[in-house]
Amino acid sequence: MRKSAKFSVSLPWEDFGAMETDRKVTGLGRSAFLRDALRRAREQKRKERRILDYIAGYRRVPEDSEMAEAGVKAAAEIFEKEDWK
Repeated sequence: MRKSAKFSVSLPWEDFGAMETDRKVTGLGRSAFLRDALRRAREQKRKERRILDYIAGYRRVPEDSEMAEAGVKAAAEIFEKEDWK
């Protein structure tokens, strides 16, 4: 069973040139460079989804004033005890 797939990709010359320049700087071959780029793109999308999920959750259950005040008090107590010298 093959562990990788080979396929052909068409890019505009400008994009190809930019990719080649970037890849040569990294010292990676094309396959490794594209694998890294795809991994980074997936990770970025995952982070964006997590942020959007967090925002949506906060909008569904916003922090009330009592919770905000408790957070401020807790932070003040922690910072008060910290040696800032």
